[in-house]
Amino acid sequence: MRLVQLSDPHLVAFNQTFVRDRNPLLNFQFALQQASSHSPNLILITGDLCHDETWGGYVLIRDQLQNLPVSVKCAVLPGNHDNSLFINSILGRHAITAPADLVIDGVRIILLSSHLPARVMGLIGHSQLQWLEKRLSDNQQSGKPLVIALHHPPLAIGSSWLDELGLLDGSELMRILTPIQELRAVLFGHIHQHWRGVLPGRPDVSVLGCPSTLCSFTAVQPCPLGREDDPGGRLVELDKKGNFFEQVLRWPDSVVNQ
Repeated sequence: MRLVQLSDPHLVAFNQTFVRDRNPLLNFQFALQQASSHSPNLILITGDLCHDETWGGYVLIRDQLQNLPVSVKCAVLPGNHDNSLFINSILGRHAITAPADLVIDGVRIILLSSHLPARVMGLIGHSQLQWLEKRLSDNQQSGKPLVIALHHPPLAIGSSWLDELGLLDGSELMRILTPIQELRAVLFGHIHQHWRGVLPGRPDVSVLGCPSTLCSFTAVQPCPLGREDDPGGRLVELDKKGNFFEQVLRWPDSVVNQ
């Protein structure tokens, strides 16, 4: 299974509007082109889809997703800059939305919503955590390598201000995930930068933060490519035997903002 993770595009309804001095639509279009060039089974967009949270903004996202190759599935997660109702009603026919439990090429991917209305912080919530525990106890799915995806970082990344805006029930999520032997990776967005760590107590499980397709925040960790200011994404490959590979992707900021 090959997926490309994109995150935090921050589109707005009026396609010529700039966000953080950049054109989010042009950046997003170029990011989708870059993602498609890797011939993924899935393009995963981990939240903050629409900066102004408007109907028109999600219609614009839908129009971009419709241009993807038919062979490429797409999944979208809500972030703090999102409207979950609009995501489901506008994007639901064109992308997989959270929460969801899917299997692609022998690999299981569970999508979680950490959207907390009117708050920057995230929350999985009691009912969704119960749903997750029930899904993880499904014996029919046991043995399949597993990836978990959400918007907010489930643990501290070492940034004083971003760690204040993380997942409020991250410790409860970690409690549920830690004993799951099939788990290989947890993917998240929100932090606008590459970040690599491991699940506490499980050094075999990668916890990975994704760059934004729009702009970067001050990096906590050095970018492996030495390009921490450029927009980007992440390539993830995982096979049925659990063999895991990932690398950060970058593309020139000047190309999409010229």
